[in-house]
Amino acid sequence: MPFFMLLGLREEYNLDIHALHVNHCIRGEDADEDQAYVESICRDYQVPLKVVRVDIPALVKETGRSEEEEARMARYEAFEAYADELSKESQADNVKIAIAHNADDNAETVIFHMARGTGLDGMCGIAPTRGRIIRPLLEVPKAEIMEFIQENEISYCVDETNSMVCYDRNRIRHNILPELSEINSKALEHIADMCNRLTEVADYISIEAHGLLEISREDGNKLRKRAFVTAPKVIASQALKEYLSSFMPNQKDVSAVHIESILGLLQEDGERQVQLPYKKTLIISYEHLYVQDEASEEETQGTFSYREFDLEPGMKYPTESYTKWFDCDKISDNIVIRTRAEGDYLTIDSAGNHKSIQDYFVDEKIPRHKRDSIMLVCDGSHVMWVVGYRISEYYKISNNTTRVLEIVYGGNGNE
Repeated sequence: MPFFMLLGLREEYNLDIHALHVNHCIRGEDADEDQAYVESICRDYQVPLKVVRVDIPALVKETGRSEEEEARMARYEAFEAYADELSKESQADNVKIAIAHNADDNAETVIFHMARGTGLDGMCGIAPTRGRIIRPLLEVPKAEIMEFIQENEISYCVDETNSMVCYDRNRIRHNILPELSEINSKALEHIADMCNRLTEVADYISIEAHGLLEISREDGNKLRKRAFVTAPKVIASQALKEYLSSFMPNQKDVSAVHIESILGLLQEDGERQVQLPYKKTLIISYEHLYVQDEASEEETQGTFSYREFDLEPGMKYPTESYTKWFDCDKISDNIVIRTRAEGDYLTIDSAGNHKSIQDYFVDEKIPRHKRDSIMLVCDGSHVMWVVGYRISEYYKISNNTTRVLEIVYGGNGNE
């Protein structure tokens, strides 16, 4: 339908219209007939057409997604790709993608989201614009569209799968929406009005959520935990959703279950973890929360290099976090580089007081998931250097030092 509407506006607004047809290869000959129909009307109205064939049934076998979802993703990928192509050809950035969603589609979507469980975003329905996508018929009921088609004697195709109530959306379309219209003939109009009002609310909450993310952000992608604990729940929920979605291919990969679980854990002490899709984990540490990617955590250990030399007057101590000097005369055993073990301890002050490595990790609020991978330079059970953090007071250079052991770690940067 947007096709004929845009044709009517072509001369008035000097529109350059292109058509794209995606053949999903789901319905065999029927799908081919639909393609032939589109090719015919594009020839009749002299509109350039591009046809894309996507074997949706084959993709479903690979991904496990539903045919509906796979087909929707394929369509939008094709739309965006063709828009990119046209933008490059015309060297213009004003290419728009006109989608045929109408008021009935919007109501179906809202009811579908309600049935499955949704947040505020889902209750807002289909957005009239998103990026370069426009939906000019979004507030027009399907009945008015059909009336226009019949009055103008426009031929059209009917997708037979639209009548199959085995699909959830079709159940809503054929069973629920007619009942709502019986209750109130303006049901579609009222649903559209509700969506517009909720969109205004969602926009306000989104602005506040962005503000919360800005004031809570520290150290790259780390967020201050306290900012979320003290924020109103509705703002914290939206901010968390936007933050987590930035690590996902699609915003809907972050569900209400994830958000509710995280909000509950924010009130607890200590470190907590929440498993997310795509092998990602949200770490809720003592003061921060951040996303850890399992793949990025599989880092190869850097190499250590050593040299010994006499300490001479005027030598400057290294300031790099991964270069340390130690008093050779205080080393009593063969140096071993390893991760933590039972009985490891650190000298924490010049008085010789000790602290277990476990207590040191806790006091420094080092995330639990990192503790078993932190490298330690050890003289027996006495830890000389917690690599990336601090060295033991016992091994520090003093006025009595004559011989220095320098250790350089070629790791991946400072903690």
